[in-house]
Amino acid sequence: MAPMKQLMIGIAMLGGFALTACSESETAPADEAVQTFATAPLIDPNSATEAALALTGLSGADVAAIVSGRPFASMSALHAVIGEGKDPATIKALYSVLFIKVGLNTGSEDDYKLIPSSLTPRHLAHEFDEYRPYASLDDFAREMSKYVSAAEVENLKRYVTLD
Repeated sequence: MAPMKQLMIGIAMLGGFALTACSESETAPADEAVQTFATAPLIDPNSATEAALALTGLSGADVAAIVSGRPFASMSALHAVIGEGKDPATIKALYSVLFIKVGLNTGSEDDYKLIPSSLTPRHLAHEFDEYRPYASLDDFAREMSKYVSAAEVENLKRYVTLD
């Protein structure tokens, strides 16, 4: 089975959702009604079983690389191991279900750029950084709602922690 098809089947099994295409636009698409976001908890690659990792559509080699490289201190560390050579759409789909949460006040720009969003990675990282420090997730939601829909704000909250 083709890797992308495996990935999409894995996503569907984990509480599927419609993916939006990556865009060069700096803002959310005008027709946000067609966007839906996952609501299931993200799979933590540091604690997930091999079977759970395989359900995401990762190759056996990627699953083995995750298991042997654990624990990963950050999402960018994980990305260095499994992200090489994958196209942006595949990465976005994978990181929509498998992710190491990023600290809002301590996260790196590289980690912020890996969070799936309708914003470009550069724009998303800039907005995350611009409003630090965050006193609460409500502060984060208020600031991000200036740039993306309420549904996407809720989705973004899945990827972060208040540290």
